[in-house]
Amino acid sequence: MYKISPNILIEISKDGLKGYITLLEVENQELDSNRDTNNLKSNKKPISKIIEEIREILKIGLKEKELRLILSNQYYNNKVCIAEGILPVNGKDGYIKYNFDLEKKLVPKILDDGTVNYRELNIVNNVNKGDILAELIPPKEGKSGYKVTGQVIPYKKGKTPVLRYGKNVRLLDNGLALVANKDGLVKLKDRRVIVLDVFEVDNVDNKVGNIYFNGTVLVRGSVLNGFQVKADGDVSVKGVIEGGYIENTGDIVVRQGIQGYNRLTIKTNGSVTTKFIENAIINSGRNVTAEAIMHSHVFSKDNIVLIGRRGLIVGGICRAGKEIHAKTIGSSMATKTILEVGIDPEIKEKNEMLKKSISEIEDNLDKVIKSLNLLDKLKKVNRLDENKSQLYFKLLRTKNSLLDELSQLNEKYQITKDKIDNLTKGRIKVIDTIYPGVRIVIGNSTMTIRDEMKKCTFYRDEGEIRVGPY
Repeated sequence: MYKISPNILIEISKDGLKGYITLLEVENQELDSNRDTNNLKSNKKPISKIIEEIREILKIGLKEKELRLILSNQYYNNKVCIAEGILPVNGKDGYIKYNFDLEKKLVPKILDDGTVNYRELNIVNNVNKGDILAELIPPKEGKSGYKVTGQVIPYKKGKTPVLRYGKNVRLLDNGLALVANKDGLVKLKDRRVIVLDVFEVDNVDNKVGNIYFNGTVLVRGSVLNGFQVKADGDVSVKGVIEGGYIENTGDIVVRQGIQGYNRLTIKTNGSVTTKFIENAIINSGRNVTAEAIMHSHVFSKDNIVLIGRRGLIVGGICRAGKEIHAKTIGSSMATKTILEVGIDPEIKEKNEMLKKSISEIEDNLDKVIKSLNLLDKLKKVNRLDENKSQLYFKLLRTKNSLLDELSQLNEKYQITKDKIDNLTKGRIKVIDTIYPGVRIVIGNSTMTIRDEMKKCTFYRDEGEIRVGPY
């Protein structure tokens, strides 16, 4: 408490943020009309002098206008706030901005036509090497406050969070961002940002939907009908593929087996290893290894190897760039089975597609020529009206276009055919029995098995398929 004069008291609140004045009433106190109206007769001080003295105490937030009114009007015996300090503005805490979904929600994909695809649940946070995973946003500075006496009230500083990280993640030199060290699945585990190069699920089904992952996928159960896995690494399935689809760049291991329901089941740049393959289409960039392949189309750029007690190939087409090894091929029922070796499956497939396209164009060209011949006859007897004339010239343009396209396709077809004709490598090795009904193709040479044969090797020599001992 400060006493400016016998009847003027100045008080300051405990927190120092408010200043109060109290005018005490004194007997015989009245304004001295012979002096400046800004003076009080009782204390002989001008109001301006009183305000100046108060200003020495209340240095911040003084309400001089209100103070002057109180002194001028002699507002007695009331405690009035005449100064207010300034509260500090505390700094704001910094925070971490995560550039991935912290909680992946299983939300089905809504298609353009409004229907919902419940297999597309998008559960994987894929990241690539070099991606910024999290950024530290620094705390914002605050602003100091002041008590009415002028004393500084410090502000509370904002907290700086810590960027926590683990496997396959690094902190930039500036300490403000986390970056992926490799491709994979990013997640927040125990408050640490990590990148996993292996994604694990129980089953690929309607609980998780399709999986698209730029790393290795481990399925502890099975890949069920209608669902797919696409990965930029290896894929391991401890159960079965049952009508599902896998596409990847690495190897594929399916412990129990593959049931394809006569659909494309696997497309991989790597090898395929499984127990059995049934009614499936398999396209492998390397080797295919199984105990049995039944009624399937299996294409391998390297080798197709049948192992185990069965070692069986029966039905369908098996096409390998190098060799096919099996214990038993075909069946006693003369099941139609085709084995092709010594040809890159992609070249063979391209050759067949070109042949099919050439056949279709030739059919269309034949129809166009027949129509033109008919119109030519009408033209010779001047019976072409305007519509038929337009059709005639349109068919001429179509004919020329088809001829150009046919010429280009024939050139490409001849290139692939020459590659196939010039291939003499490739062997088919039979450990036990090969049955009648099996057709063998090596390069452009073909042989159909008429009689049961045992422990033999098929190879191509001087344009013919030969049979030698195993």
